[in-house]
Amino acid sequence: MAFRIATNTASVNTQRWLGIANAGQTKALERLSSGYKINSAKDDAAGIAIAAKLSVKAVALTKSVDSGNQALAMLQTAEGGIDQISNILTRLKSIATQSASANTVDRAALDVERGKLESQINNIAVNTRYGDKELLHGTGSTLGSITGASITLANGISGIDVSGSSFVSNMNATLTISGTSATLAIGDSTQSVTFSKPLGINLGEINFSDFGVKVTVNAAITDIPTAGGGFVINAGTNSTFEYQLGDQNIDQNRVSVSLANFTTTGSTLNLTGDISDATNAKAYMSTLDTAIGNLTTERGKVGAAMNQISYQVANLETMYENTKAAVSTIMDADFASEMADFTKFQILNQSGVAMLAQANQIPQMILSLLK
Repeated sequence: MAFRIATNTASVNTQRWLGIANAGQTKALERLSSGYKINSAKDDAAGIAIAAKLSVKAVALTKSVDSGNQALAMLQTAEGGIDQISNILTRLKSIATQSASANTVDRAALDVERGKLESQINNIAVNTRYGDKELLHGTGSTLGSITGASITLANGISGIDVSGSSFVSNMNATLTISGTSATLAIGDSTQSVTFSKPLGINLGEINFSDFGVKVTVNAAITDIPTAGGGFVINAGTNSTFEYQLGDQNIDQNRVSVSLANFTTTGSTLNLTGDISDATNAKAYMSTLDTAIGNLTTERGKVGAAMNQISYQVANLETMYENTKAAVSTIMDADFASEMADFTKFQILNQSGVAMLAQANQIPQMILSLLK
């Protein structure tokens, strides 16, 4: 056995093992304190990459579930309005049946009620909203026929956009331009605005925000008299709403719902006529039968969409649960295992320190040789 003073190999070896035990104890403390077995990329580079992607997916799924629940609330609001319109149609059928009978003597009063009830249908269709979105009114009004001879490219009119307007029926509009002042009249309402004439090949826009109508003009814009500026705005048809119910940009993660126009002049109800006499009342009864049938069909579509969204939300909630479970498997610390490791390394640390003290005493044995 060699006796050396310059290098205490036993002490160096003990220090190495003590360092390993100390590092193990420190890592166990970190995991027990944070609750995660992966606290940095060096702990598990592949694991932390997978967990990060799954965590992002879980957040997106949470928002998708929220979006789905809001979609259900939106459709429930729409169905509430449809239900009230259905009740009104039931009342209309009742008074139309009464007016069609030969023994009815006060048809005028019944017809006044018919007019009031039809107006209320329009009120419900216009005012049934989710936030600022109209649900039963239809959107996307279109430009109908041009009745004014001056609305042409030659007179400086490049286009008329009425997609932002929302009327319960087709409306006649009249555009008048004098210099840089423009006026739009629709029904009993008017709006006047000023605009700048474009130069060269540039285009300008006259925005009648009260009506949701935008007129695009070119450099040839000229004065347009009332007689020359007429056009028709066709009322909107269905409103289409698209909901993102998933974390991927694919069609299978989206649900589109189309809500019909439930105004009296829309294609769903299309209520025409009156009940001022028995003959008209009988014809009106047939109109109501068609309207009630169409409303029932559209209401069924809303119910089907609600079921579709409900199932999608339930699936998203299951996906979220399983995704979080997968993240937990990768990231979360096993406290029983970590506590066992901590105890082991704690004992090794304590015994290592004791053995290091003993190893440091070994060179003193050589001193006895020098006596």
